[in-house]
Amino acid sequence: MSKVSVIVPVYNVEQYIKRCLKSILDQSWQDFEILCVDDCGQDQSISIIEQMQKEYPQKIKILYGEQNMGLGAARDRGMKAASGKYIAFIDSDDYLKRNFLETYMHAAQKKDADIIVGGYIRDVNGKLSETPIDVNDDTFVWMNVSACTKVYKRKFLEDNHLSFYGVRRYEDEGFMYRCLACHPVVELMAYSGYYYYMNSESITRSSKSDRTGIVKEYFQTVNKLADTVKCDRETQPLLNYCLVSGLTANMLYNGQGCGGKKMKELYIQYNKLLNKIDRDICKNKYIALKYLKSEPAKKRYTTWLILRLRKIGLDRLLFFIKEMFVLVGERLKRFIKIKRRLHI
Repeated sequence: MSKVSVIVPVYNVEQYIKRCLKSILDQSWQDFEILCVDDCGQDQSISIIEQMQKEYPQKIKILYGEQNMGLGAARDRGMKAASGKYIAFIDSDDYLKRNFLETYMHAAQKKDADIIVGGYIRDVNGKLSETPIDVNDDTFVWMNVSACTKVYKRKFLEDNHLSFYGVRRYEDEGFMYRCLACHPVVELMAYSGYYYYMNSESITRSSKSDRTGIVKEYFQTVNKLADTVKCDRETQPLLNYCLVSGLTANMLYNGQGCGGKKMKELYIQYNKLLNKIDRDICKNKYIALKYLKSEPAKKRYTTWLILRLRKIGLDRLLFFIKEMFVLVGERLKRFIKIKRRLHI
């Protein structure tokens, strides 16, 4: 059997960590180690893991930390300590099907694959929905960049000096693009065994906060990727599209509700980055809707629309129109709440 190092970053997940570790410990494929990377949270997560470690001392290892470094740095620490032939990343609020590792390992041995890719199941407070994989779509792995739905050969990562570079947010994208630029042997599976847990209350709370700083941080990450990740002539247009699609989605989602002044500032940076990535991005063949069917439909159509408008100089207008509608919507909600209170 091939040993798998399962890396689990841990930060303020006392409600979920036991479920996560239990799903790994119960795997039908038992040749693994669990590396729990302490990212210095403020709850009882590590205490819970220490109790479980007493029962499974040969399986669970704790890498204690001194300060919070973020998800990317935690995974990097886990990779340095890993001893398995393969590496898997599991977020500590997520969990696995019992045959997850077994299915991935059997697939890995078919082609001696460097990266094995599967789909996932979204769990929104117990409501499950599957995002399957199209095994006939070679671009799937570019469109679905989550590190957690894949298993990696450790030698491939080490030989190519691949890591998350300690990036705190959107660390999966850069890691995956760097991996793909190294021409790995990829095995796609028509299998979904990873449960991606989403707390709807957390989603609602985060959607109401000003995330301008997150957009700017993402811009910095993409700027570095544009400088450092280079593909061959055939693949570079695909990477360019992915970077631009991510930038556009981030602008529209994390930039919403920031106000006209901040949106103007963000658009200036967005425009500079697009020109840096590819001044002729509007001619990129992947913009056409007949390509990249594995990209989420909303993201694909939005990117298509924005870049078509960019071609005629109207993309900026769409960003500001959307921003205006978001602000009007928020004010309307506040007005309705005040009216209800007065009525009561």
